[in-house]
Amino acid sequence: MFDFLKSRRPKDQSTPSAAPVSITPNGTPQHSDVRRELIRVVLKDTLRLHGIPLGWLACEVIIIARSPGEEELHVQLVLMKWNEQLLRYAAALQQQLLLGLDRFDPSVDHSKYIFSWRFAPDCGCPFAFMPDPKSWHQNALPQVEEEPVSVLDRRRTKRPPKATPLDPIPPAPAIEPSNFAPTQMTPLR
Repeated sequence: MFDFLKSRRPKDQSTPSAAPVSITPNGTPQHSDVRRELIRVVLKDTLRLHGIPLGWLACEVIIIARSPGEEELHVQLVLMKWNEQLLRYAAALQQQLLLGLDRFDPSVDHSKYIFSWRFAPDCGCPFAFMPDPKSWHQNALPQVEEEPVSVLDRRRTKRPPKATPLDPIPPAPAIEPSNFAPTQMTPLR
């Protein structure tokens, strides 16, 4: 009579894993590992190129299969050491990472990659609490417009602006007469 109660699944059966597996033709696990490693190498190269210590940022790459033949790549940048200057330029760093990926693998459209930022629990963030709500409506600090250095430029910094022409040298003040005789030139023998 109560047979519907007996039809429960035994507890020792585990649910199928939710780990995404790529189904694309190139989506073999080896191909996924190559893409993960490429992103890590390009991140390391980008950090080195811009003088950021390698221990400050790490990344995790997650490949998500959405439908047969379609997958998304999620790059999670993990802030390991707190630095406000790094956070200020986070968007620029992300753009430089995309440019580096395009340079290393131009056949892939990297613009569809999903980027996110995560903070390591021990990154050293000095802000434990949110500020007063009114602080968000105060005038923001003036932004300094900076032009990024081209990826193909070997210099680490932008060239200084061209020097403006100097003002002409003002005339020398009149020399007061002195008691010294002028210097005499003698011919060489």
